Amino acid sequence: MNKKINDRLFGLCLLLGSFSCAWADLTLTDNSTLIGHWKLESVAASLTKPKTEENRDWEFRADGVIVTSGYNRHFKTEDRHEWKYHILDGKIVADDPGRPGRTIDYSVYKMEGNELILKGGLEGFYFFKKQ
Repeated sequence: MNKKINDRLFGLCLLLGSFSCAWADLTLTDNSTLIGHWKLESVAASLTKPKTEENRDWEFRADGVIVTSGYNRHFKTEDRHEWKYHILDGKIVADDPGRPGRTIDYSVYKMEGNELILKGGLEGFYFFKKQ
């Protein structure tokens, strides 16, 4: 009797597993889909953790420069920063501001319509809307 229950549970797990889906990081071939202004609305350490509200503009320029501007919650003031980025192995590799020679990597977790979620960096997940 126990073997029948185990077989049924195993079959059920296989069936449910075949219907589940998970997000996979998207591989960028170039920066063309990133170009433009994106409003950073929130950040979170993981997809299941609470989000921290943000209100910053990130501009990805075609010339390989990121410009961030708006209220910086860490410094509690408005600011503006520029640094270089490029696409390498499908990911965004950006200079680390204030740390010459170091980079911060981001992968595109989701890009759909006007929504962009980046994974990596210092915060974990970055939630954007296209401007």
